Amino acid sequence: FLDAYDAIRRDLYPDVVKSLALAARSLPEPQLQKRLQELCAEVQRGSQPRVAELYAVRHLFSGSPLGLNKLRVSHVKALSQVLFLTPHLPAFFLRRRLRSHVLEIRHLDRAMLRLGLGQLSEEELKAACYLRGLNSTHLGMSECRAWLEQWLGLSCKLQASEASLLANSMVLLSLNYVRAKE
Repeated sequence: FLDAYDAIRRDLYPDVVKSLALAARSLPEPQLQKRLQELCAEVQRGSQPRVAELYAVRHLFSGSPLGLNKLRVSHVKALSQVLFLTPHLPAFFLRRRLRSHVLEIRHLDRAMLRLGLGQLSEEELKAACYLRGLNSTHLGMSECRAWLEQWLGLSCKLQASEASLLANSMVLLSLNYVRAKE
């Protein structure tokens, strides 16, 4: 069942990346606009972004047009579905619910970092990856741990106001992860 649900979620990943690239066109600073569009283009070509690249553009996700409260409704719906949340709510409730879930994951990430990944069983590692957008059903423990270390390296540095980056990173860091390992 996890593979089936992940297939549904993965069908939305290209839409999220396209929405992100489209929103990047609205950025007022051409240099930042180009940087984010290049990042999206790399992901669309099959690359996986480095955490440092995502962290470098984090401030773009606090306000317009990339903050959770400013994203297009179609983008918010796709991100909601990535988290297995219903997209059939008014925009206000979608944004509020998405923000709540993303911040809860951020809170869990900080607790997991304090606990240490070495304390988690294989099942817990796989569940943690799956919750954050990565289909871990066919990955080994070391691959799950490596991906979670990357994820925590971003998540635990972000502020609550940068929740939109965390939501989009579920897609950006997961979309090509298995392909990058092949």
